[in-house]
Amino acid sequence: MPRYSVALLGLLLVLAPARLPAQVQVGISAFGGIYLPTSDLFEGVVPTTDAGNIALKFSQKTAFTFGGRLAVWPTSRIGIEAEAAYALSKVEGDLLVSVGGTVLPVSGDIDAGLFLGSLNLMWAIIRPPLEPLSIYVSGGVGVVSRTGDFYNEIDDKTDIAGVAGLGLKYGVAKGLWIRIDLRDYISSFQEKALGDAALTGGDSKLQNDLLILASLEYFLSAGN
Repeated sequence: MPRYSVALLGLLLVLAPARLPAQVQVGISAFGGIYLPTSDLFEGVVPTTDAGNIALKFSQKTAFTFGGRLAVWPTSRIGIEAEAAYALSKVEGDLLVSVGGTVLPVSGDIDAGLFLGSLNLMWAIIRPPLEPLSIYVSGGVGVVSRTGDFYNEIDDKTDIAGVAGLGLKYGVAKGLWIRIDLRDYISSFQEKALGDAALTGGDSKLQNDLLILASLEYFLSAGN
């Protein structure tokens, strides 16, 4: 994980105001879950010097993800939340190579993690005092930054993303909640060098990177 993402994750977990007005609630949470990519990163036909034209496709793989959040709720219905996550993913590549007139499929994968961070506006559809259940939607802006061996030779590794979410939490003790969240990081990816060289395909690809997350959330002020 890059140093800046480690620092941001640390800040999300430890920074919070010491004293707040009674109506403002501050929550911190650590989470784990599943990263689910929904589209290929690249698909097209590219020329090579050794094998002629090859059909190439590569995509991120489903992976475990972990991270943390810091939430500030000025009211019981509206909140602002910062989130940082890291997915321990790989990129899987598939290509068709012509060898002696025979087309052979070749595939493999290589380390290629993702850092996903966002700032989101939260709106509680169902909220306390209808305890112990709260249901909320969210929307915001984020960043998707790609790391690992696969991306070492790629220049454009970071994309701005729109973020949408849906979640629920259930109170299990004073100030302590179990949370389940679905977040969708919506961005566009293009490997420019391959895209420029592609005979067909190679266009930018819309990415919907889904996070399904489970967490424990603790509120520093137990009123929420």
